[in-house]
Amino acid sequence: MAGRPKSFDVDEAIDAFVDVFWTNGYRGTSVDDLQDAAGIKRGSFYAAFGCKDDVFERVLEKYWNEATEVGLKILDEDKPPKQAVANFIRHIGSFMSLNTPRGCLLLSSSSETADALSGEQSFVCSKMTELENRLLRTLERDRDETASLCARDQVNFVLAVILGLNAMAKADCGSSRIRAAADYAARSIAS
Repeated sequence: MAGRPKSFDVDEAIDAFVDVFWTNGYRGTSVDDLQDAAGIKRGSFYAAFGCKDDVFERVLEKYWNEATEVGLKILDEDKPPKQAVANFIRHIGSFMSLNTPRGCLLLSSSSETADALSGEQSFVCSKMTELENRLLRTLERDRDETASLCARDQVNFVLAVILGLNAMAKADCGSSRIRAAADYAARSIAS
């Protein structure tokens, strides 16, 4: 006997889950919230997606592929390294200004406590490490030896900037202020 057919589209459900986690955060999202957002009953939810942590990993992977990679591709453009990073910062500022008060799902998730995220903290950390490494590789392309030596410090500065832009977006500081802060940081790194 065949099982009952699914009455929901998995991709549409994942899209709904992205929205819920992005709006509420990991800690603020319950399995009931996820089920309600996708119109899925508890048994069907667990059968199709597993536990909340499994869903969160799928959500972050989708978000990474569709949102984060767009920004990271800017780092690969045929520009001087500092200019590429400056353009990346401006992109993040623009993204944050369009996504108030949610900010960035990845950056917001990175600030949630390890105990709240349980096993998912390692997945979030691996994505943050990948982000750092992409920035570092870009800045290390600089042929100026002095600039290459301080690439790690520059990466730390960029991380502080984008986490700050995320905080501004979540605090709904206003699009123009977010973009202005990003532009100032971009000019600082490019000089």
